[in-house]
Formats: sequence, structure tokens, C-alpha cells
Amino acid sequence: MISVIIPYYDPNQDTESERLLHRAILSVRDNLDGLIPYEVILVNDGSPCDPDIKPFCGMPLRYIRRPHGMLGAARNTGMDNARGDIMAFLDADDCYFPGTLAPCIKAMEQNGADLLGFGFKSIKTAAKIDYRVSGTPHFSAPCTGNQYMSKGNLFSGAWQFLIRADLIRNHGLRFQENRYIEDEEFTPRLLFFSKRMTYTGHPVYAYYVHPGTIITSDSPQKTELKSSHTVVAIQSLMEFRDEHATEPHEGLDIKIKSLAIDHIRRTLRRKDWHDALPRQTKVLQQMGLFPLQADALPAKSRLFASLSHNRIGQYLLHIIEMFYK
Repeated sequence: MISVIIPYYDPNQDTESERLLHRAILSVRDNLDGLIPYEVILVNDGSPCDPDIKPFCGMPLRYIRRPHGMLGAARNTGMDNARGDIMAFLDADDCYFPGTLAPCIKAMEQNGADLLGFGFKSIKTAAKIDYRVSGTPHFSAPCTGNQYMSKGNLFSGAWQFLIRADLIRNHGLRFQENRYIEDEEFTPRLLFFSKRMTYTGHPVYAYYVHPGTIITSDSPQKTELKSSHTVVAIQSLMEFRDEHATEPHEGLDIKIKSLAIDHIRRTLRRKDWHDALPRQTKVLQQMGLFPLQADALPAKSRLFASLSHNRIGQYLLHIIEMFYK
């Protein structure tokens, strides 16, 4: 059985949030009903009101309320209550493409995998997703999570994986609570401990891009908080890597370098980037991560790293980041 964990937080009692939640739940039902045993665990992370779940009467859905602790706390509560031998995380404003989830679960079983990664595609509609993505999923030969991270292609969204419950429980994996950037600490650990995973680039997850929600729309206080949480996540992963220095950890090294680059990219998108960038590069320098190290990373990352080392290059990168954000 698979447990699909959906955190829900709606502090403003927004009807749009509830409609998106309904779409998310229906996408699980439409993917799995009659094919794979499943349960939906809906975790209300301290919203003032309960969402309407009457339309899902008869579905294997459990509803749990908890005090607000941000996304990581809601996911932890879901994991603590999951009954399935496989877990998946689905954000309340996203959904699965039709006909994509069951083949992944079957491939996971056939490969004896403890982890399965799949592709995603950004969408800009809040309507129900009825169309099927073209093609069929083709899955990689089994590899370790460290080998997967070593390719330099780890996008850390925890929702991009099907996870064997024992992989989480045997290693005591938890999300950081009351913290942004929680996936960046959780997912690399998950990959590090995975001894047999498979993956496909086929889009399974529909990632909803909200109109107007760009990083520069955040308040300066929230932006600074995200920056500080990113630094904490990087430091935490470095400590984790050092604790497991006798085990293969090339993938962790690459992920840490990628995170440092991503942190500078986000800093360059800030409204106050001119003042924030020297502070953030100094912090990374104290951690031994600046000047940025991009060996073993894709050519685009190596170019970014080389430009970031001087002021002219930083101005150019700022323009590029603001254009492509």
C-alpha cells in the first residue's frame, strides 16, 4: 500500500486553496483506484478552519489536525501516521498527471527498489488535469542514491520520489520543522541511505506555478530568513557528510556544492542583492565554499561559478537571474 501525504495550510480561508486541494486528492484517486491499494493522509497544519472533505466520503482518506509547524512538521505528522509500505508527498496545490503513478509503483516493486524518482512538469492552470503526458515511462537500471547524486542532477523536492517506508524509519529520517528549505536537508540524506533506486524522467508530478509568486515578492524579512535557513541546511549537510566520511559520499559533495551555487543564485534575485551578496559570500567563504567550487558539475554551473568570483561577473549574473527567474 502507498500512503500519499498531503500537508494543507490555509491561514486566509481561501476558496482557491480548497479547490486546489480537491484537485490534488482527486488526482490520487484517479491514478490508483482499483489498481493499487492506497491511503491519503491529509494533514491540516494549523489552518483556522477545516477544508471541506465531504466530497471524498468513501475514499481511504484520514484527516489530521496539528498546530502550525510549517511544511516539514506536517510531513512528519503524516509519516508518523502512515500505514503504507511506500510513502509519497504531494503538496496541496499540486497534483499527479493521469495514469502515471501506478506504473511507477509497479516498477518500484519489480526492481526491488527502496526509492524511485520521477519527472515533473510545471503547469499554470488551477483546473483539473485531464490530459495525459505523451509517451510511457522508461526506468533506469538500479543504482545507489549516492551514484544518482553524483550525476549532479538532484532536484531536492521530496515530492519527486516514491519512498520505501523502511528507508525512512530505519534511518530516523525527519524533516526540519518551522524552517524553510526543509527538502534540501531531507532529500540528500534520503538518497545517501538508498542502496537500490530507479528513476524516470517521465513527468508524473504536476507542479503548479502560482501567478505572481516570484521570490522578489517576499518581504525582506522572509527573504533574509530563507537565506539564513539555506545556510543552516548547507552546514547541516556538511556535518552529516563528515559523520559518514568512511562511506561513499561523492554525491553529497556534489549536492553541497550545488546548494552553495543555488544560494548565490537566490541572493542575486533579491531586491537588496547588492548589500546581501557580500554577506552571503563571506558566510560561504567561512564554510570553505566560496569561491564557488563547480568541479564535477555541469558546464552551466562551472560558468556561473567562474563569473561569481568578481564584481563585474556578479553584476552580469544578477541581470541574468532577474531575467530568467
